[in-house]
Amino acid sequence: PRKQKMRLFVTTTVATACMAFAPLFSPFQTKPTLRRRTMTPTRSWIRLQAAPRSKLPERRVDINCAACGSPLFRYAKGNGASSQLVKVYHERIVRDHTGGLFTTCPKCNVTFARETMVHGRRAFKIVGKKVRMT
Repeated sequence: PRKQKMRLFVTTTVATACMAFAPLFSPFQTKPTLRRRTMTPTRSWIRLQAAPRSKLPERRVDINCAACGSPLFRYAKGNGASSQLVKVYHERIVRDHTGGLFTTCPKCNVTFARETMVHGRRAFKIVGKKVRMT
């Protein structure tokens, strides 16, 4: 008797849901079951990121290899020349001396950075004490 009451309750609930949300149900199915709706993304689903500035920072720094002293690239640094260099965004590289090898020194072949994606942009994370800024 209890299962019959439960079945009766479920079928009446589904029937009322069918009537209330008619566009959500498929007319070709024998049992009234919900179709999967595409959910609209919410703020918690998407990490909202600010767009990068179109104008490059005014301050330019030269980045050299710490081992051999050869120039690697000239970089438009935005956070002040005295602060440490942690990451280098690819679009901010003004002049490249590595010949397209952005992570290794062309003279001494030392790996000074690793390529990553930061805030949806291509960047290079600098390995500690492998480069010098001037």
